[in-house]
Amino acid sequence: MAKNETFWTADGSHLPDVQPHTKAKHRLVEEYIQNWIVTLCGNNIGKRKKVLIVDGFCGGGMYRDPENGEMWAGSPIRIIQAVEKGLERVKIEKSKPDYDLQAKYIFIDSKKEHLDSLRVHMMGLGLGDYTNNPEKCELLWGKFDQQLESILLEVKKLRASSFFLLDPFGYTDVSMQNMRDIIELGKSEILYTFMIDFVRRFLKTNNRKLKLSFQSVLEADGYYELKDTYKDTPAQQEYLKDQTLNLFRKRTKADFVYGFSLLHNQSLVKYYLIHLASSVVAQRVMKSAMWAQNNLDFLCRHHDSVYGMGHKSVYYFESQNLPRCFDVKETNNQACIEKLDEHLMPLIYSGDGIQFSDLELKTIQTNPATIKHYVEFVNQQRDAKEVEVIRDGKITTSKQVKSTDIILRAKYKQTKLFT
Repeated sequence: MAKNETFWTADGSHLPDVQPHTKAKHRLVEEYIQNWIVTLCGNNIGKRKKVLIVDGFCGGGMYRDPENGEMWAGSPIRIIQAVEKGLERVKIEKSKPDYDLQAKYIFIDSKKEHLDSLRVHMMGLGLGDYTNNPEKCELLWGKFDQQLESILLEVKKLRASSFFLLDPFGYTDVSMQNMRDIIELGKSEILYTFMIDFVRRFLKTNNRKLKLSFQSVLEADGYYELKDTYKDTPAQQEYLKDQTLNLFRKRTKADFVYGFSLLHNQSLVKYYLIHLASSVVAQRVMKSAMWAQNNLDFLCRHHDSVYGMGHKSVYYFESQNLPRCFDVKETNNQACIEKLDEHLMPLIYSGDGIQFSDLELKTIQTNPATIKHYVEFVNQQRDAKEVEVIRDGKITTSKQVKSTDIILRAKYKQTKLFT
């Protein structure tokens, strides 16, 4: 077996090295799942909620971190811990000490030894209650697409909100049809690792075998047709990103699709993490999680246009003699708000105002801004006397912008709007 191949032994003794992009992905999933639970349960009028979380390519539970030689928990363990932390926050922050969250986990892998390893490491971390209770957790041996039908039936039976983490080893392991089936559940989301290298290889070689997968699995006929899109100039990187997101919007029928770039060097995206959801709230929470893991500088060569949010390998920062704690959040905050001017002001100026919720809905997939950036932008424009905020038919000066507020060009007479 190749030295660097990602594999686990059944006894859990062999741990593959965790790659920088995998660590970034794990942190993002952990951040999102915790906030997802807080949002679902904290905003729920009732006292109980059912969720089902599926890790379709779960691996063996633990990695070795080559940076320090320590163990690094894989996605199944991080998901369980994130749910527990999220529920604890609901009980404390949302004043719901008796909240009943019924969470079930399904971890799938095509190699039995990986599941055996996962079980060993879960037991070692005191998570044996999960591995020994099929009502709480199932470890399924087999291919994800072959397990999907029964999982979909279970989600429907439970009437649960569901989250699918799909991080396949190969580009043929998850089809567009699989993702459509998940999205059609309604209260479902997907975070999918898309290997853009596959598209580059196909465009460069036009290999017949790759073409078959390109057409039947990705259903990508009519996309990526710009000449020389396999090259790595910023313009072509931007084209690949835009075509990929448009492809997923069209084929999966998800209402909200947003991507996170994983770069292995200064300019080349190797993977996209693509979030697909039917709810604007879900995408809002995901964008906040992506923002927390982003280390791209939006002011640097229009990175927000070329890559959106994303993460560069720490090795890039080392090669550039930049500190590992290099923090671009402050500059990105202002750059993001300034960028909103291009997207929001035409909508505000185009008529007799627009509801704040509609302003977000129409633009949330076109920029990296979170809801906090939207609110800050409106307040900045209001301070600059560019816009007014109308609430219940009157101008409001409240800094807490509500979803039902009307944002309109300043100096409009209210009688024109509300008579």
